[in-house]
Amino acid sequence: MRWVRYIAIAIINGFGVVIGIIWVAVPTTVAQPSLNYQLALSGRQPDGETPQSLSELYKLRDRLKVQLDNLAKTSDSAPFPGELWKSAINRQQSQTLTQQLQNVQSQIQIEERAKYNWDDAAKLAAQAVLIGRTSNPSSATWEESQRLWQLAINTLRLIPHDSFLADRAIDKTIEYQGNLSVATYEMQVARSVEKIRAEEEEIRERARQEQEKKEFARREIERKEQEKKDRARKEIERQEFEKQELARKELERQELARKELERQEFERQELARKELERQEFERQELARKELERQELARQELARQELERQELARQELARQELERQELEKQELARQELERQELARQELARQELERQELERNQQATPQPTPESTATPTPTPVTPAASPSNFFFAGDTNRDGQINQQDEAGKEQWSLSSGALISFNDRNNDRGKIPTWKQTKVMVPRRAAMLSQVNLTLSESFKTSQLFITADSIASPHISVFQKTGDGWQPVDLSGAKPLVFSTNIVLGVEAKQFADRNWNGTVNLKATALNNGQEIASTTIQMGVSPWMIAPNTAPVTEVQVSDRGAVNSEFISQLKQAVEPTGAKVKIIQGDRTWMQDTQKNGYVQLPEKSEIRQFNVALKSNSEPEKNPPVKSTQDRDLKVVKIGNPRSLDPVSQWSDGYGNLQVTPPIPGHPMGRVYYGNSGNASFNPEVLDFIQAQRIQGPPVDIDTSWLLTRQVDEIINFIPTQTPGQYVMAIASPEAGVKLLEELEGRGYGDVAINRGLSTQTTVSAALKNRALIQHNLYLQNQKLNPIIEKLKREFLLGDDQIVQVPVMFGYSGYAWWPNMVNSVPVNGKLLVSNPRGPMIDGVDYTQERLRQLLLPAGVSVSFLDDRYYQELKGNVQSATNTVRKPEERPFWQSLPNNY
Repeated sequence: MRWVRYIAIAIINGFGVVIGIIWVAVPTTVAQPSLNYQLALSGRQPDGETPQSLSELYKLRDRLKVQLDNLAKTSDSAPFPGELWKSAINRQQSQTLTQQLQNVQSQIQIEERAKYNWDDAAKLAAQAVLIGRTSNPSSATWEESQRLWQLAINTLRLIPHDSFLADRAIDKTIEYQGNLSVATYEMQVARSVEKIRAEEEEIRERARQEQEKKEFARREIERKEQEKKDRARKEIERQEFEKQELARKELERQELARKELERQEFERQELARKELERQEFERQELARKELERQELARQELARQELERQELARQELARQELERQELEKQELARQELERQELARQELARQELERQELERNQQATPQPTPESTATPTPTPVTPAASPSNFFFAGDTNRDGQINQQDEAGKEQWSLSSGALISFNDRNNDRGKIPTWKQTKVMVPRRAAMLSQVNLTLSESFKTSQLFITADSIASPHISVFQKTGDGWQPVDLSGAKPLVFSTNIVLGVEAKQFADRNWNGTVNLKATALNNGQEIASTTIQMGVSPWMIAPNTAPVTEVQVSDRGAVNSEFISQLKQAVEPTGAKVKIIQGDRTWMQDTQKNGYVQLPEKSEIRQFNVALKSNSEPEKNPPVKSTQDRDLKVVKIGNPRSLDPVSQWSDGYGNLQVTPPIPGHPMGRVYYGNSGNASFNPEVLDFIQAQRIQGPPVDIDTSWLLTRQVDEIINFIPTQTPGQYVMAIASPEAGVKLLEELEGRGYGDVAINRGLSTQTTVSAALKNRALIQHNLYLQNQKLNPIIEKLKREFLLGDDQIVQVPVMFGYSGYAWWPNMVNSVPVNGKLLVSNPRGPMIDGVDYTQERLRQLLLPAGVSVSFLDDRYYQELKGNVQSATNTVRKPEERPFWQSLPNNY
């Protein structure tokens, strides 16, 4: 139907032009000036000229006044008797001049009025022009322009027909009529367009209202469905309550009946009571002794079983060490055999070469006639470890020598030359380092992994090339150290190295190992002479893996975001607790509230002569990058930041799944000397799969273990699990949230008569112990979580991490229906150099002591953990606690990871 509207607009526009022309037709009243007026002015004039303008009229009026004044002076003198005719002539002249003066003054009034109307019309026309030049004028704008043009035309019509301006007024009127027609036309067009727009807006409004009606209907259906579910739930609760009430009344009735029977029995057997009591006492005493004997026997059996298990574990460890030693000896033997065979092969080649030289020397020299024959190929030097040495730091002792020849072709986490990840962008460039095809200089030469190529002088006439396997070459850069600094090496084999007998190469990795690359590279050194390969050798190198320091590692820095007055008290308490431990507190202005989610701080290790090199490398969150800059540690200015994967669009329920609070690592456990990563799996949206693949590709803290966090509001595993170091070096306990322990804590308080004491003091969930216990839905929900969620998690953790029951501390916690901690979560805590920073649970105050705080101290007393409770009320109301609000920089493991791993790991 849109073309019908366009035809209608065209018809209306044509009609508007015709109406405008007819409406503003030129009036005939101003077509011709008055002939009588022209004749009146063309009468006797003093100078014989007819005035043509207002200024000339003013001059004519002044001359007539002067003439009248002169004539009046002449007529004042008495005439002589013979000059009476002169008096008559003077009177006649005076009358004529007076009549002319009156005519001139009358004409001046006409011209002044015409001039005024002319100026007024010009002003109106100027206003109309100004309005017409407005950008995107509406129909109202054009209507106002039309009105002004019409007023201007009407004003021109007021100019008298006998005015000097009459002819110009006619011309100007015709001009204004044309502008009026244009304004009329544009007004009609604008009205048509506005009408169409109004109709379209009405259609859109009807569509929006229809959509709102559908949305309202959908929400109404959902609301009714929810009400139906709530009614069903309340009905179940009511039936459960009635059932419990009936059971309670039945128990009361039975109790009354029992007491009545006891009273009757007491009256009937009063005489035999003392005898029965004596016999009962003897029986109980015997039973008590029997129980004590059984308990001692059980403890003895348990001790023997533990000793047997410990011996078995030690035996298994001894056998494993023996197996590893045998494997190591077998590998060394095989390597020696290989080297011996290689030496024998090289010796055989050397003998053949010498024999060839002797044969060539015994051959007669070519005659001049034979000069056209090809020149023989020059003698090629034989390659041997002594004259063609190519190796990195294979044994990881911080130096490169002949000892690095053994095993250089086979890399593993426990042996082989390591490459450092050397991010050139450090999170600032728009193009990832590994996508940059032209890398001219290393970002930091000190981060290069050195490789030496040592040659004898016999290779001086040869060309030397370094090539890499096609899979790894996009992910590494190689540089040669020359007198002009570090120069890039062409890994395609097209450009030779700058010759030297001692060539120093530097290798850097543009990225860590990931799902697309296993982090290893095969570098081959080749010597060519006249296009023939005369020597070559290969080494395999690998990127040093990225690792996470566990919560049991020492802390150098605690990071927190300054939120203003709302968390100023928390920051003050944090500094008081942290700074005495030797760590620093870094306060970051304007950052995200949940610092734990912004980045995961980790590290890499590289060998040096006297010690290992440690570098902090952080994984940065991909969510809201412009609001989430990397947090630089004051302890390490060379902190490198890496982003893994792309941001994900998650639903509001799972939006926190990718936060780095959901990625944690255990302390060293059996089979995983550097710890093992675990994360929260919410079912529909697990932790970012690309990051999990990155962890798996490091091959040192994986495979990651998934924990069911689908029932938690934040979906993050640090809400329920935390590893805490004990006073014994290398020992730790695992704190896990226990809703059942939370319910028992409340029942214990009520049983001791503290039912009216407040819990969750000062929070939006503040209530009393008895009121909480009377909320049967809340209690049943938490017991359900314990049985269906937490108990299976505990069994899985014991199985995956080889934990004993004595290493598990079940911390009293209660959760709301949506999965948030109902009181401040003491599991979401931060170990800092022998001290545990914990959320103040705001539990019941008994004799001036927080009962919940005291319970945690008792639970951690065997581990010797010192606890500091912090006021994190601001974070609790946002459904988070101490660990979520902070981030830590921890010291890496002092022992090199390759020394903690078995051979060929």
